[in-house]
Amino acid sequence: MAEMEKRAPWNPVDESPLATVREFLPSAYVLSDGPVRYLLFAGERDDRTWGSIGAFWRTIDGSKGGFFVCPEAIWAGSEMVRNLRSAQSRGWPIERIYAYWQAHVGVAGKLMIDPQQHADTLFQVARRVGAI
Repeated sequence: MAEMEKRAPWNPVDESPLATVREFLPSAYVLSDGPVRYLLFAGERDDRTWGSIGAFWRTIDGSKGGFFVCPEAIWAGSEMVRNLRSAQSRGWPIERIYAYWQAHVGVAGKLMIDPQQHADTLFQVARRVGAI
């Protein structure tokens, strides 16, 4: 059996190597979008605990979408953002990307994905994962 990768847990007192990601806050205009559908993602967070890493969202009309990163899971959350951007660069529309993850609700590798939920505004989703 292969050994698990050993890495020192990130100490919250230290500056995270991804600390600049925390400086970006969604604009009030973006947060007023709605209604939206979203999937909550859980997994290993920066301090090696299990918990929320973020939420993949899309507007009901499918015109916009993204991933809100939980501040305690910058590493795993940024990987989800990279996944989203990679799919978009290959021509996948946001509806197709969302449908892909929605088909994997439950345990998906090292992630746990909750069933789809609805919110009136994007603000509610950002608040749910602690992005604001």
